[in-house]
This record gives sequence, structure tokens and C-alpha cells, in this order.
Amino acid sequence: MAATQALTDALQVIYREATRSPWICLNALKDAGPPNTISRGNDAPVLVLGGFLSHPYYYAPFGRILGQQGYTVHYDEVFNAQPFKPHVTALAARVTELATSAGEPVRVVGHSLGGLQAAALLLECPDAVAQVITIASPIVGGTPWRPLQRLAERVLGVHGDETATLRVGIEPYANRVTTISSPHDLVAPPSVCTVPGATNVVLSTVPRRDETLASHIGVVFMTTVARIVLAALARSTPDPSPLRRTVPPSIGVEPRPV
Repeated sequence: MAATQALTDALQVIYREATRSPWICLNALKDAGPPNTISRGNDAPVLVLGGFLSHPYYYAPFGRILGQQGYTVHYDEVFNAQPFKPHVTALAARVTELATSAGEPVRVVGHSLGGLQAAALLLECPDAVAQVITIASPIVGGTPWRPLQRLAERVLGVHGDETATLRVGIEPYANRVTTISSPHDLVAPPSVCTVPGATNVVLSTVPRRDETLASHIGVVFMTTVARIVLAALARSTPDPSPLRRTVPPSIGVEPRPV
């Protein structure tokens, strides 16, 4: 009976993800246009990290939305199927470089595996990371879809149980973390995505315009999610370090952090 249920669940996941193809996602977000926001990015650096087995520029349409709102968007530089720990170490070096160049800490937005990598960056280089936003990222024990979990563990060289260390480690930084999850996502449901102390957003309903994207692959391309991300980015975050730019003083004006 258990084997039958496991097969049924696996087929359901495969069907849902296969019918939400990447091309549908890209077209849907492109057609949606830029969401309305209350503030602009003012060139603040944002690093977008993708999911397991994804190419960085698969997320270009999502990055375009951020860019239209004034953020300077960066992407990972490799196909996301690298051993987890060395990959995070390399990302930490890059984030530190980006923060130094920009004169301010980096905001990191990660989808699925990218969200776990983003959270790990808080531990590796907390002074260089202003904020982390995870989208459908199974930080609590990994994905409940075991075939995918086992594949990821072999490729990434980590075990799902190690997410407990990550989750506990980021608790001191939880006020910098926003998680976004959907009950329609069978790969990373809300139960494995929420972080204690963080701002946890669960998509309790899916607008009609986003119904075709209500899956693990598609959630990052939902207009609703783009708006949530932009609202989170617009919120002020704790200043993690002295990596702040100072505007040169003009006549009668004291230098101020920006």
C-alpha cells in the first residue's frame, strides 16, 4: 500500500511539473509586465540563485522584473549541479566582491536549491549579505519527494538532514530572511520551507492569472511572487556591517549613509 501511494505521489509530481513547462513560465512573466511597487531599487545589488539542475539565465525574465525596478541584478555563473559546500564557498567570495564594489551588502534571492545556498551565505559572509529571500526552498529537511532528494544528495554531496544545521545556524539572522512557499508546490510545500523567526509568506490562494504556474518550477515566475519579492526588497533591513556608501558632502550637508 505504501509503495503504491509513493508511486502515485511521484507520478503526480512528475505530471504537475511536466505540464508547467519552463516556456510557459517565461511567457507568462513576460506578458505580465512589471508589477507596481512603492519604491525603486536605486541600483542596490541583487544576486539571483536558481534551482537544482538549472542554468543561471533561466531566471533572466525574473531578473528583468527586478531590473525594471532599479536593482542591479547578478546571476550565478555555473549550472546549478555543483557540490554544495564548495559552491557556497565560491558564491561567498563573489558576494563579498559584489558588496565591496557596490559599497553596500547584497540582497540574495534564491529559488529552490538557490534558497538553501542563499541561506548558507548568511553563515559564510553575514557582513556582505543584507537580506535573503527564498522561494520554494526546502530548508527544513529537504524535499519530501524522495527520488529527487536522493538524486540531489548524490550530486551535491550533502544529506537532507544537514539542513537542520543550516536552519539553526541562520536563526540569529532570521530578521533578514523572507520565505515564500505554496501549498500547490508538491516538491517544496510550506511545511519544509518556513524558518522560525523569519517573515514566512504562504500563498494560500493562487490568482487565476497564475494558475498555470502553480508548481515548483513555475512558482518563481508567478506575478504574485514577483510582487512579494519586490515588497520584501523594498523593506528596510538591518545594517549587517560598515559596508555602506557615504555620499560626499555638499555645501551645508553632512555625509549620510545610503
